[in-house]
Amino acid sequence: MSTGGRRTLRTQHAIQATDLAVACNDALKKVRLEPGGYAVQMTAPEGPSTAGGVQAMQHLKLVPSAAGYSTLVIGHANHAEGRAELRTYDHLDAIHRQRFKRPLGLDRARYEECLTLAKHILDALNLETSITGPPADLTDEPVSGPRKRGTSKMAVVIIVAIALAAVGMAIWAMLRGRGG
Repeated sequence: MSTGGRRTLRTQHAIQATDLAVACNDALKKVRLEPGGYAVQMTAPEGPSTAGGVQAMQHLKLVPSAAGYSTLVIGHANHAEGRAELRTYDHLDAIHRQRFKRPLGLDRARYEECLTLAKHILDALNLETSITGPPADLTDEPVSGPRKRGTSKMAVVIIVAIALAAVGMAIWAMLRGRGG
């Protein structure tokens, strides 16, 4: 008897996840981002079960209509947990730079509008929605080639110069105090 209940529960989560994908995709179907003709799309469960909600995570993606552009994962939702997470432009940019060694080419303002709309839709679907910036391990990645490394070297030079100036001022203050 308990097996039948579990089966029903898993099926219920799968139905809810599919309904979530349909609602999101319908609400966001007219959103397009350039370049690439990106459309927003939420994945639906692939099978009749999400293992009682254990496999209920659904990805929110930007899917290009133009050739030569990659699909970008902009967040995820989990109806079973009642949560969703969306990625900021900077988060996407950091991932894109790490994977493709070049900056993200999306229109930032249009992406921000899309992100705001997606958050409102997920909130309306009773999901606790957060927006996350890039993880610390991605923000330190080289941008592309020597340019970023040069910037890092310059930052070290500036920090060392400031530290030396502070030490020099401290020594000068001590010597001035002794002499006066």
